[in-house]
Amino acid sequence: MTKILDRYILRELAISFILSISVLLSAFLMQQVIKFSRISSETGISFFLLVKFAVFIIPLFLVLAIPLSVMISSILTFSRLSTDSEITALRSGGVSVYRMLLPVFIFSVSAFLLALISSSVLQPMGHRYIRVQSYNTLKGQQNLGLQEGVFNNLFNLLVYVKKVTGGDTLNGILISDRSLEDSKIITAKKGTILNDPVTSNLFLKLQDGHIYFESDDRERYQMVTFSTYFLRLEAAQSIENVRLIKEKWGLSLSELKKKIKEKKDQGKLRDYRRLLIEYHKKFSLPAAALVLGLLGTPIGIMTRFSSRFAGFVLSIVIVFLYYILDSGFEILAVEGFIHPMLAAWATVFLSLVLAAVTIVIVAAEAGLPQLNIFSKGK
Repeated sequence: MTKILDRYILRELAISFILSISVLLSAFLMQQVIKFSRISSETGISFFLLVKFAVFIIPLFLVLAIPLSVMISSILTFSRLSTDSEITALRSGGVSVYRMLLPVFIFSVSAFLLALISSSVLQPMGHRYIRVQSYNTLKGQQNLGLQEGVFNNLFNLLVYVKKVTGGDTLNGILISDRSLEDSKIITAKKGTILNDPVTSNLFLKLQDGHIYFESDDRERYQMVTFSTYFLRLEAAQSIENVRLIKEKWGLSLSELKKKIKEKKDQGKLRDYRRLLIEYHKKFSLPAAALVLGLLGTPIGIMTRFSSRFAGFVLSIVIVFLYYILDSGFEILAVEGFIHPMLAAWATVFLSLVLAAVTIVIVAAEAGLPQLNIFSKGK
């Protein structure tokens, strides 16, 4: 009997989880498609070449999506069981709420392990792939899609090319570079795109030109003449900006440890605290999947819905509040009010306490009545 119950609940959880993560993943990929279009228009890189990055961006997103999907699946499953009076029937048959939690715990542990693998293994792999492929993709684009007779957005530059000859030689070049404190205008008779496979950098080799410097207050002016000038293009960084998730999330544990030590030795305490929080979140974010799965069970039992959409909305609200609270602790840690490790784990701990309290209340059938949220009046 209990084995049948376990398989039944696990199947319901799995179905809701797959549906939830599919919806979230589709929304995420749609947002990335918009960003890919922008990068393609700015760089001239083929949109379809950029699309292949999507698979390696997904692990960066899964760490956030998995806890949310576990919460949704847990609430939807037990809300439906409660609405159909199956919870009442199970209790009448001697099955306690604690026994019903066993398949939820197994499912949540599986989600936790998947999120942990995504956080500590797949994220660094995807990060490294994007860095390499962004360079390889760009160096394979002849002239980076620069068009004649118009101003082209090229990463952090605005580039005008009068004419392109020989397929790779730029003639009559005008460049506006405002990425530094002192903006500058560069003119050159000729130019070519070069790549350095050792450093994975792209360069614009300019010949016979001038560089005009102007300060922000427009009170200083300087001109430099050159015969040959190499201008490095911030190519890989520009491509990586297409990602939804911060770059530091793609660092491995060893890379994070190294950067944490560097920032501490340099006395950059705010950056040190941010990176230390990120290190602990490699574990606390996956742990959220375990905790939110358990928390969703009593919430689902106490709450009845007339549709799955209502349960989905409630789950989104709960996880949204979770991440707001988590962000608040992170701000306190960055400012030095609390320890970064405490900030990374505080929300997980509070959610675990809330889960334990609500499970005890539901198991004892005390206090809270069932809530008919979003349900039709009787």
